[in-house]
Amino acid sequence: MKKKFFSIAALVLISSTLSFGQFTFGISPGIGLNSSYVGYKMGKFVPYFGFQYLNVNLSYEYSGQEYDFGSGQIIPFSETSEFSGSLFIPNLGLKYFLKEHNQIKSFLSLNFSKPFVSGKLEFDGAEDPEIQETIDNISLWGGELSFGVEYFFDENFSLGGEFGLRLIHVNYEETGNRQIFDPNTGASQIVEVEDRYKFNMSPTFTRVSLNYYF
Repeated sequence: MKKKFFSIAALVLISSTLSFGQFTFGISPGIGLNSSYVGYKMGKFVPYFGFQYLNVNLSYEYSGQEYDFGSGQIIPFSETSEFSGSLFIPNLGLKYFLKEHNQIKSFLSLNFSKPFVSGKLEFDGAEDPEIQETIDNISLWGGELSFGVEYFFDENFSLGGEFGLRLIHVNYEETGNRQIFDPNTGASQIVEVEDRYKFNMSPTFTRVSLNYYF
């Protein structure tokens, strides 16, 4: 139970010629995860690659006193649990500029992300060898569809704002063996069982970005 708690808590998502184009770089500061992207502007299209990163460290300590039957004395004791994990979120996207009016350009953006998880769990300084198997059973992916507007101060710099829908999907599958009693034969046998958990969330989001074209 502790292993699953720490694992779940750590989780609490081109083509065309290069002629007449511009490289682009953007950053999006936020309260949660900050993000950045690099892309290449070709007319109204901007294919891009983005990246986010999250690191989590959790620790739990339980301490006090207990009776030791070997010595017949009350002795101090402590138990510790520590989890450290990282979430890497690369994403591929495409921005399409819809309309231009003076220094304002509206756009649609679509991207897909495939997060990767790594982690380590220790109990009283001893690493749990099953944590990697637990992480391998987790499947994550996400995506975003948004509408936004950029205000161009000049041809190389713009301030953007957008509103969209974000999709987050988490899937966990674990297989194992269980012993059951068969009343027809009067004997026990080993059968394979599978646990499967699915979680989907589709929140809306807003984002402000600083965009550089060069």
